[in-house]
Amino acid sequence: MTIEESISKLKINLIRRRPFYGVILMKLNELRESDTTDIASTDGNTIFYNREYMESLTESERNFYLLHQLYHCIFMHPTRMVNKDSKVANVAADYLVNYYIDMEKEEFRRNQIMITPPKDALMVETQEDKDLLEKLSFEQLYEILYKNMKKQEQNKDIDDNSESNGEGKSGLGKNINYQNVKEDLIRPKNVQKTSSNMRRIIQESIITNKMQGNKSMGDMPGNLLRKIEDLIGTRLPWHKYLRRYLSNIASDDLSFDTPDKNHIYRELILPGPYEDENRLEDILFVIDTSGSISDDDLNNFMTQAYNICNDFNATGKVIFFDSVVQDVFDIDKDNFKKARPAGGEGTNVDSAFSYIRDEKLKYICAVVLTDGYFPRPNILIRNVIWCLTEDATTRNVEGYKGSKIIKM
Repeated sequence: MTIEESISKLKINLIRRRPFYGVILMKLNELRESDTTDIASTDGNTIFYNREYMESLTESERNFYLLHQLYHCIFMHPTRMVNKDSKVANVAADYLVNYYIDMEKEEFRRNQIMITPPKDALMVETQEDKDLLEKLSFEQLYEILYKNMKKQEQNKDIDDNSESNGEGKSGLGKNINYQNVKEDLIRPKNVQKTSSNMRRIIQESIITNKMQGNKSMGDMPGNLLRKIEDLIGTRLPWHKYLRRYLSNIASDDLSFDTPDKNHIYRELILPGPYEDENRLEDILFVIDTSGSISDDDLNNFMTQAYNICNDFNATGKVIFFDSVVQDVFDIDKDNFKKARPAGGEGTNVDSAFSYIRDEKLKYICAVVLTDGYFPRPNILIRNVIWCLTEDATTRNVEGYKGSKIIKM
């Protein structure tokens, strides 16, 4: 099988069986042959390969190298290595990527995508090292390896590392000759553009797979998906921000499903506190679709709303607004994909708030996803959470009675 046939087969299998990865691979630039690459490499935009070397490998070995580079792109290692020692950065990135691939190898195999790591791959063997990699970010692991390298250069025993840094008795980075490290990470020419493009691609893949209910998202280890979402900023800690905020509201709700035990002895069945912590009903997602909202922002808004629906088994409505209310959808985690954003004009959040007031909508909380560029709202509604873009202005939402501000 030629390298072109291997690449084509891998793309098809990923799209069909692991679409999260397949969508991302398809949205990157076409894989390119390169004489300056030892085996395979990437700059975060394109995956390069050495034809002569790759054609000497089996299909499963090729799959490993191509997925290895794809993972580098997903975790944005080429852009995160800027201002770092390139060889140490390559080692840190390889440890993490190989660990992630090892986590997924059985799932790939189950989906008929065979993977064989090379004998010299940087793989962790002990459970202690696996637990360490599970906790560390790329930057944290780089710092540990960099300190170890400097101690090696100074002919010091690297076993006396500080336990507080997380390295303890770990064997990570020991006996590595950094001068002989083959680098497969290429610094991109435009770091900001490459990083922004990769974030957009991943956001599109995550929300497409989640909203279409593709099983591959459920098959992915939860901690791996969280690392990806944390990295690109698509997942806010809603269990920290939202649930804690809503618990005070929900505590006043009463339900006959949980009768008040204090009155049972009197043969009175009275409603007790609402206790279903895994379900939140009647949430409003008030989503800004005005002209100042970019496609990336809107994708992020939809992802945040979906995450809340999924994490809390929530039901409610999505209200799309710009200068007026453009559309309203009843949603839950299963039919969220039916909500289609509409808008593109100026922004007036009072248009949404007046709709909520005039229609006398029942709700437990209103999550407003916006960049904040609108006149100060004059209509007061209760239990508002302002979920703002990174570059948002808070000028006109600060001081809004009973509200909370969260930055994405």
